[in-house]
This record gives sequence, C-alpha cells and structure tokens, in this order.
Amino acid sequence: MTSEVRVFDSFTVPRIAQLSQRSNQFNLRTVRYSEADIDRISTSDDFLALSFQLQDTFGDHGLIGVVVLQACKSKIAFIDTWIMSCRVLKRGMEEFIVNQMVKHARNRGVERLMGEYIPTPKNKMVKDLYGRMGFAELDGKWELNLEHFQELKTFITCR
Repeated sequence: MTSEVRVFDSFTVPRIAQLSQRSNQFNLRTVRYSEADIDRISTSDDFLALSFQLQDTFGDHGLIGVVVLQACKSKIAFIDTWIMSCRVLKRGMEEFIVNQMVKHARNRGVERLMGEYIPTPKNKMVKDLYGRMGFAELDGKWELNLEHFQELKTFITCR
C-alpha cells in the first residue's frame, strides 16, 4: 500500500470539508468545518494541515484521511482534527498517519503533540486510539513526546 501525503490545497479543500462534515466514527473531536474554514486553515501559519490518500493493489481509495495540527505554545502542537474514512480502517493507516504527524511536526520544531478525544455516540471506536499509538494520558488529554518517539510499524509507504 502507498499513501500520498499533501498539505491542503484548492483541489483537496472540498473533499476535506466533506470528510469534516460527514465523518463520525473515526473522528476524535468531531469538529465540523466548512470549505471556507478549510481554506482559511490551509493558508494560516498557525496550522499544519495534511491530507492522506491511499492506494493498494485493489485501486486508489482517494483522499481518506485528514490531520490538522494547531500551534499552541512554544514547541507544542495540538491535534485539532484527525479524521479517517471507515473504509480503510485496521490496515495500518492509523500508524502511518502518526508517523507522518511526527515527521512533519518535528520539521517545524515541535517537541510534543497534544491530542484530545471528545466522545460522541458514534465515535467510540477511537476512544483508545491515542493510547494504542503511544500517547500518554495527561489530565484528560493525550501527549506524545517526539524526542522519545519510535516510528510505528506499518506496511504503507509514501508515494
């Protein structure tokens, strides 16, 4: 399997907004964004916004994942949004996305990622995701120290 990792652009904005509006099961905070919101995020220096496409031997699944990291304090980024299409779950994409979040965050000088899970009736499947991905729970939030991060095993490579 291969994945293309891209920053948000004018071509991907409509699909990203669609995922934001419709994704319920794999959506850690259930924040809903319009196309205008996504466009604003894509041009702001306060955000690192990544989209993920997946391709395997059966075909191209298209844009299936979205991550929005927001700069918080010095050297800390908050995972504002992490959404994934249900059709690619349990294939290693979760680990691939964490590896890419860490890579891109480190490139911006980030030392820690902070995440949050806000439960809804439909997103229970991701309630333990941060723990499974190596984040430590801290006061109801989740933290990943990038200095000690060991890349997660996945069979997905970058295109």
